[in-house]
Amino acid sequence: MRIIGLALAMALTAPLALANPVDSSTAKKMLFSTRGGEAIMGKADFIDAGVAKALKQAASQIPYYGAIAVSPGEPTSSNLMSTMANFHSAEAAASAALANCNSRRTSGKPCVVITTIVPKKYKQQPLTLSAGATTLFNKEYRKLKAPKALAISPTTGNFGSDRGDGGRAISKCAAASNGASDCRVVIFDN
Repeated sequence: MRIIGLALAMALTAPLALANPVDSSTAKKMLFSTRGGEAIMGKADFIDAGVAKALKQAASQIPYYGAIAVSPGEPTSSNLMSTMANFHSAEAAASAALANCNSRRTSGKPCVVITTIVPKKYKQQPLTLSAGATTLFNKEYRKLKAPKALAISPTTGNFGSDRGDGGRAISKCAAASNGASDCRVVIFDN
């Protein structure tokens, strides 16, 4: 029963997957300002109040969506704190931070996410983009003449945009991701 409850909670907090790309005007309504993020602290009783305060302050300098993971019990001298940022969802950032942290862990327990960075005034949307992709959308993509597309890699956080039917945007995304195979068009304008 507890596993079902956890799965349900994760499903309710995950961004909705878009079956089809949206156009620029629809995307603009879903995206957030790129002016800083805010930290959501996880339940980590091994983190003292001073460290928690410092993490919240640092979050304003970390591009959303981001996550910070640590291994409980790892010696503090190991400097093992994995910070991953500029992903297209909090879930993707958390997954990357955990994978990075656990790959470097030498002792202690498996890593846990202690902080998640989301945009200010965050609320769940069907389309979420990293701060970098949102900046590209606002400053470059919207100025392109149609047809045009913006593609993202959910696992790497990379992205690309170009004129055309989406093929070049996917190619730019894949190139930025060292060949990621999960690049997909999320914004398309005819």
